[in-house]
Formats: sequence, structure tokens, C-alpha cells
Amino acid sequence: MKAAALALLLAQAALPAFAQMYKCTDARGVTQYADKPCPGGKGQEVDIRGQPPISGKLTPRREDLGAAERDFRYRQAQQERERQADLRAMEAQQRRCASLREQLQRASAQRRPADSAAHDARIAKLNADIGRSCR
Repeated sequence: MKAAALALLLAQAALPAFAQMYKCTDARGVTQYADKPCPGGKGQEVDIRGQPPISGKLTPRREDLGAAERDFRYRQAQQERERQADLRAMEAQQRRCASLREQLQRASAQRRPADSAAHDARIAKLNADIGRSCR
């Protein structure tokens, strides 16, 4: 019961506060703004208002929530398409690397042919391809 009364009291205390601004000018001509009246009664209340728009008329903002939702869904779909394309590219790269490694393993397992320079060049090329694209 006490907690409810305390919550009610705090809710009432949180009502909006209206403040007044005062413009004070001292003997040297320095202008200051304060939230309390100026000492000695020298000063005036400041009427604070928002600045009107340059066009002279204030029009409420029109929100097209349907268009915003369509744009959001389009961006989501675009991101999903990009993610799927990235996954397909990564899978293709993995298949290519597996193929290159398999070719290298087969070439290394073969007996050296009579033309060993061509064989060594093929193994070097496979190693280079694997090093370039399979990290």
C-alpha cells in the first residue's frame, strides 16, 4: 500500500514544469540569461517561442508507412540474395579447391614419366593455383 502511494506521489511530481527565462543586463552592459529574476529588478522576462519555418507555413509531416515497409522488405530481400550469392560463391570456391587438391594428390602419386620436366611443371602449377585461391 505504501509503495502504491509513493508511486502515485512520484507520478504527480513528474508533471511538466513550466520555466521562465529572464534576460539580465549588468552595469557594464553584459547580458546574461537566467531562470531566476534579475537582482535589483533590472531585467525582463524572455518569451521563448519556436522559430517558424522559412516558408511561413507549418505543414505536418506525411508518413507513408506502406512505402517505408516496402523499402524495408526490399532491403531485407536484397541482403538475403547477396548472402545466398556469397554462400554459393564460397561453396564453388571450396569445390574448386578440393578438385585442385585431388589433382595434385593424383599427380604426386604417379610414377615419374620420362618427361619429368612437364610433370614437375604441372605439380608446380597446381601448387601455385592452390596457394593463390585456397587459403
